[in-house]
Amino acid sequence: MNNLENLEPERVFHYFSEIAKIPRCSGDEKKISDYLKKTGQDLGLETIQDELNNIIIRKKASPGYENSPGVIIQGHMDMVCEKEEGIEHDFSTDPIDVLIEDDFLKANGTTLGADNGIAIAMGLAILEDDNLEHPDLELLLTVTEETEMDGALGLKPDLLKGSRLLNIDSEEEGFLTVGSAGGELIQAILDIKREEVATAYQEVNITITGLSGGHSGMEIDKGRANSLKIALKVLTNLKEKLDLKLVNINGGTKDNAIPRKAKISLGIKAEAYPKLKKEIEAIEKELKKNYPQENPKIILEKSAEIVEVLRDQDLEAVIYLLQKLPTGINNWLKDRPETVESSSNLAIINTETDKIRVYVSTRSAKEKVLKEMRNKITADIEKVAKAKITGHYPEWEYKPESELRNKAVEIYNKMYEKEMEVIVIHAGLESGALKKTYPDLDIISFGPDIFDVHVPAEKLSISSTKRTYNYLKKLLQTLK
Repeated sequence: MNNLENLEPERVFHYFSEIAKIPRCSGDEKKISDYLKKTGQDLGLETIQDELNNIIIRKKASPGYENSPGVIIQGHMDMVCEKEEGIEHDFSTDPIDVLIEDDFLKANGTTLGADNGIAIAMGLAILEDDNLEHPDLELLLTVTEETEMDGALGLKPDLLKGSRLLNIDSEEEGFLTVGSAGGELIQAILDIKREEVATAYQEVNITITGLSGGHSGMEIDKGRANSLKIALKVLTNLKEKLDLKLVNINGGTKDNAIPRKAKISLGIKAEAYPKLKKEIEAIEKELKKNYPQENPKIILEKSAEIVEVLRDQDLEAVIYLLQKLPTGINNWLKDRPETVESSSNLAIINTETDKIRVYVSTRSAKEKVLKEMRNKITADIEKVAKAKITGHYPEWEYKPESELRNKAVEIYNKMYEKEMEVIVIHAGLESGALKKTYPDLDIISFGPDIFDVHVPAEKLSISSTKRTYNYLKKLLQTLK
């Protein structure tokens, strides 16, 4: 890990370096939660750790700010844990190896965790700064934002005292987010059976790799390749021309990331291998033409003879599901035609002993549209499999009147002499979940430049972090 202590703001990067040492994948936040609890207590501040491991740290107002409405600085402590192929890294024990490259922090072969570690670092730096003038402060750091949003959804209604909330979970400097999509996860559960083959079949492993992936909300409109849809193309093309059997199919790892990799294990007659190889080479050539900004590869590997395969009807059902389950943009906002209103991400397929599970994450700025998508997708699933809905989180609806928004824009414009753009985004933020329990909160979201979140290419701009932190401090000073 490079030494971050020479970077500015020094205390922000100090804390970022410290939390990079602590495992914090979604669902494994106890260690980081305990660290935050101890840090708050060591600062002599009132610190609450609830039963979900959410953390709230309170600091009293500066002199002259005692009668000002309280402000909540909010972020989440979990991160998406992804690594490059061939990288040996155990996210449950190993620290993130943070590197400095020009103006950026990135990780050595893994996700960086700037989403949302930078909110933790800024929040702690603010709390320890006794020279900063501010109203009553609360730092709220939640768990499982990247999966179920259980932390924000499960927050008790009597914990927060402030009425103005600054969410530091946006990823483009100069943009003020004032609304976000809701979403849920739809699962197709297909019962499968294996059967013995009467004649010899050779197992062939087909690995699809080299794709960019990305955040399934923020990058869904970028036209990036989806490894599961490529797997569908491989299966349908080969099935038309070869006698084949399906052994296993797996791909994708996170429901909020566009899948970058998939692996299909097939059984074929040994003499059919040259034809299969030719077909795969043709598909790969077409992919490279269609996705010139990515590096799609299809790797073939022969294996031993096999004696058990999935039934032909299971193969047909898998093809049906991969065809019917949507991925990409569903529709655009009518009053903001440059903004996605609803979308879906065909995210994961896993083969188990007696089941194949396929996961689709859906998002929408409107609950009505989300329900329409759910009804269509589940109807298609239930023709061959069982459907299950999990992980629902609410949208954050745009608020026409907001003193906090107006003040935030005014301050940014004065500080940097350029217009701050007010946007509604097609990603899920905890703001919607928090508004369900605290409906009177006035909320805005902003943050420094972070690129390629949810994939190992993730990087954080150092200079943007400094500007955003200075902006945060100025905003707190003016919120009397």
